[in-house]
Amino acid sequence: SVPPSSWRADVDARHVTDARRGAGSGGRVPNGLAGPGLSIPARRSFCPARARPSDRRLVDMPVQEMTALEPPHVVTLLDEVELAARCSAQAAGPIPWYLDPVPDGVAFRLLVRRWADSASKDAVLARIGCGTALQASSLAIAGLGRRPVTSFPTEPGVLAVLRVGERREPCSEELAMLAGLRHSGVPRRLEPPVPEAGLMPWLRRAAERQGGWARRSDTVLDEGVGPAWPDGRTVTGRPATMIVGADGGPPLAEVRLGRVIEAVRLTAAALGWWTRIAAAPADEDRLRRTLRGGTAQALLGAPRRGTALAVLELRPSQCLSAG
Repeated sequence: SVPPSSWRADVDARHVTDARRGAGSGGRVPNGLAGPGLSIPARRSFCPARARPSDRRLVDMPVQEMTALEPPHVVTLLDEVELAARCSAQAAGPIPWYLDPVPDGVAFRLLVRRWADSASKDAVLARIGCGTALQASSLAIAGLGRRPVTSFPTEPGVLAVLRVGERREPCSEELAMLAGLRHSGVPRRLEPPVPEAGLMPWLRRAAERQGGWARRSDTVLDEGVGPAWPDGRTVTGRPATMIVGADGGPPLAEVRLGRVIEAVRLTAAALGWWTRIAAAPADEDRLRRTLRGGTAQALLGAPRRGTALAVLELRPSQCLSAG
């Protein structure tokens, strides 16, 4: 679906200056995307889409009133959060989660309750997809000028609850990701393109902000390391391969991995790079066999239980055509 015109996020080529310069700065990441670097316009990228004109906007409500949202504001919140969630990256097949209203927010529920803690392939894939949707929805709340607050209750079938917190302007990284979400992750075409050396520090930073990690691999990995997600695009050229991961054990590691994937994907889109989810989840044993020896050790560390992994392929938008 195409996001409505109320998503007012525009990022032009002058805002990627530091990402281009990063190729010659030893990979140093400036302090925030704002500074003299990737300066995203300080405007809200998400606005209530269908609130009645007579309603006060959710973003204008005093903090103390957020403890009990009135029905019109609940509708506004649900509209914005659901729209963002459905623009997130998802695996092939039916969407395995749905949103359920709770006081001041929404709960992310799985269609099959046992998927919340099952080790089956379908369950792991569902939790990762819920994580990408959770990240997109959190950005929607940030775009409304509020702090997204996430909790992980023990209720069966509920993976996460996302609530509206106090008033807070979105940071420059969130605005960059919102710019990518506005176009469902389709990258902007930048001339000249941001070089790979300037891109990677931002993607590592995006992953770390979500509690994960991201590492560049020189190996083009086999298709058999995990299920690829559909993207409907034809691309050319050798990709830059990135392995992303989240530690901590199931089910939260898979949810966190989904958040990392979406954060990296949207940050890359804002910088003019297309992301293909080549394998999510990636099988660690197969991944180690493909990488071999010291490379596997350097990228993945010592074998350990509880790590959720994915393989991403990145290409500049100039390599992209409609599929």
